[in-house]
Amino acid sequence: MYFGSVKFFKHLIYTVVFAWLAIATFLAVFFGIKFFMLKNDNAENTGEAAADGITVIAPESETETVGQVTIPDDTSFEQLFLVLLAKGYTPEEMLAVIETGDEDVFRTYVEGYISANPDLVPADTETVGGEAGIDSSAEYTKLYPDLYVENKPAEFREDEGTIYLTFDDGPSERTPEVLDILKTYGIKATFFVCGGTDEQSQEYMKRVVDEGHTIAIHSISHDYKKIYESVESYLADFYETYMCVYEATGVKPEIFRFPGGSINNYNRFTYMQIIAEMTRRGFVYYDWNVSGEDAVKGADWTSIYNNIMNYIPSDGTGRAVVLLHDSRDKSHTVNVLSDVIEELTAMGYKFDKLDNSVKPTTFGYKD
Repeated sequence: MYFGSVKFFKHLIYTVVFAWLAIATFLAVFFGIKFFMLKNDNAENTGEAAADGITVIAPESETETVGQVTIPDDTSFEQLFLVLLAKGYTPEEMLAVIETGDEDVFRTYVEGYISANPDLVPADTETVGGEAGIDSSAEYTKLYPDLYVENKPAEFREDEGTIYLTFDDGPSERTPEVLDILKTYGIKATFFVCGGTDEQSQEYMKRVVDEGHTIAIHSISHDYKKIYESVESYLADFYETYMCVYEATGVKPEIFRFPGGSINNYNRFTYMQIIAEMTRRGFVYYDWNVSGEDAVKGADWTSIYNNIMNYIPSDGTGRAVVLLHDSRDKSHTVNVLSDVIEELTAMGYKFDKLDNSVKPTTFGYKD
């Protein structure tokens, strides 16, 4: 009798457990389907990009086919609109060249966006600084009227088999050491500087220019939270750095690098507008596709060397914009530089400096 009771209760427990598993599975499937349907509905109602991503086919001009622009899957339609605006598309051109998972939704969004924001995209395509189809009504467009690039290339060039060494966060005591090495090998590089009004910093920046390298803008404060708070705050930091460089060298820089890269955790709500405004003013920004990771805690000769060499094709056909630093504590960067140059030269690479005619390497979307 006792054995039968135990068997009965075990059977009952198994039955209850199985029933609960069946119910849980049903509920998971049911609510999963509901969530998926709700997410799709929200995407249509809020202008979220389709899951398959968005491809923009650039129209053919009389002389060339511009190519393609691929936007990340999670880009909202508002972000997409601002990306295309920054790249020089007029609203009418956007409607003509977009291919998305749901073209009609994007078309409706753009038409509604233009209608609801006539101050952002004036119907008469107002121009400022010689650029058409870009927001010219915001107050920040009136700031720093001398902050414009005068010489803009007609098109970008893309040189295969070329390494662009770039150095951020200088000038410092490391800068002349880097310059000495570059001079030894007869190569040019690019320095994204943080400016500086002291005599030593000005001397280092002048030497960068005098020896034929590109001097470009980074950030005088490097305070991510502050400079990315708004377009106005970014422009203030940029202009202060710009004037430091100009006063020290007599050069008006035409290219720049965003602190932390063009898309980071601090500027996710403002980077589209900042890019649009800097593009309107004629400046070109450069991210990177190879990093020595020399700013990472614990970086040493071996890690920096491997981080560079492991991401550059050994057959000499690649094209790399290499991120390094020449700030005060980067002695390991100085120590590894000659070895990197010699190894890449042996692979058949040539070195060059960036200028605004070089096709940019950028984050988030790519040509």
